[in-house]
Amino acid sequence: MVSRRSMITLTAAAGAVAASSPWWRTFAAPTAEAAPATCELALANDTDTSAVYAYVTGREFGTDRMMLLRGGGQGPYYIEQPGATNTPLPVDCAIPLNAPGAGPAVVTLPRMYGARVYFVRESKLDFYVNPGPALVEPALHNPADSNYGKIVSFCEFTFNDVQLFVNVSYVDLVTALPIGLLLQGDGDHTVAALDNGAVEAIAADLEAQAAADGQPWDDLVMRGDRGILRVVSPQNIMAPHFGQPNMPFANYWSGYADQVWEHYRHNDLRIDLQGGRGILTGRVQGDTLVFDDGSTFAKPDSRDVFTCNHGPFANNPSDSDAKKAALARLAAAFNRSTIHSHADQPNGAGVADFYANEVTNHYARAVHEHSPIGYAFPYDDVTPDGVPDQSGVAFDGNPTRLTLTVT
Repeated sequence: MVSRRSMITLTAAAGAVAASSPWWRTFAAPTAEAAPATCELALANDTDTSAVYAYVTGREFGTDRMMLLRGGGQGPYYIEQPGATNTPLPVDCAIPLNAPGAGPAVVTLPRMYGARVYFVRESKLDFYVNPGPALVEPALHNPADSNYGKIVSFCEFTFNDVQLFVNVSYVDLVTALPIGLLLQGDGDHTVAALDNGAVEAIAADLEAQAAADGQPWDDLVMRGDRGILRVVSPQNIMAPHFGQPNMPFANYWSGYADQVWEHYRHNDLRIDLQGGRGILTGRVQGDTLVFDDGSTFAKPDSRDVFTCNHGPFANNPSDSDAKKAALARLAAAFNRSTIHSHADQPNGAGVADFYANEVTNHYARAVHEHSPIGYAFPYDDVTPDGVPDQSGVAFDGNPTRLTLTVT
């Protein structure tokens, strides 16, 4: 099972938020016996400036060593034990992109996991090292982070002995520096970048939503001297306040969860695990949703729903595969606010039913309304049977070249 938690292992940082919760998708194994040891990574500049840099961070597959790739034919830089917390990264690992129209900068991508490719324009990024050693990556939601005011975007990937798996994710944020990708191997896999003006449209949508329902959707919009820097997901403004009475969106899902629990106290909820794995049937008993395989779920709160990785939605490695699959579909049904009205999940609700309720994940709704494709919450790749995947992921068991274009 491919999981975002295993794919994106972000290290602890002062003021940083943990990486978003794991994905549910189980992909078919590629036909090749093993993926190649390396792949070309092409970094293309389609912006209006020559001052664009990339950073490639991750852990070396097989050794788990944290590293950053470097351009110019240099080998990877492996981080070393620092003398203190928040020690500035001692090596400049910025990879300069070529001028717009001049063709991509190409580096060799080794097998690595928990990896990100960052892009930044008209500046460089600050990275730090903590004892461990552990790499402190930018916390772009945090105004105290030295990278906060910079125009930054990133995509995520894992390249192991089975496949190269990459996605343009909006689980954490949408930025004013969009990325498109082309993964070539046994086939060509393309994911389009955000359209011009999409970030502004998403921001305007959320500001209008805040005016309509009084919830702090407008606080998700982060601005700099030249306009919108990024729009972050709800969990990123909730995180500094977890467990506190003044937590943003603290009671946002409470009434909806009560409605769902009361409905399924008297009606069956059916979760199709998909892929021929069967259907679980459950009802609420007391305060607990109980399925016929013995899997149980407590009533979720706002933190649980938005993070998809807390309380009843915490992904416990010891849980059965059936419970993990049910968890993913429950979390998706809550974020899309279809669970109260469709007893068959995920196949009972069509895409047109997603986000139609007044209480819903309006960040995800706005992202999907204003982007050609995207991954707006951690289980956004839960898809009704026969519906095209709109999550913005690509994978190939025999990758030859991954092209990332920043626009």
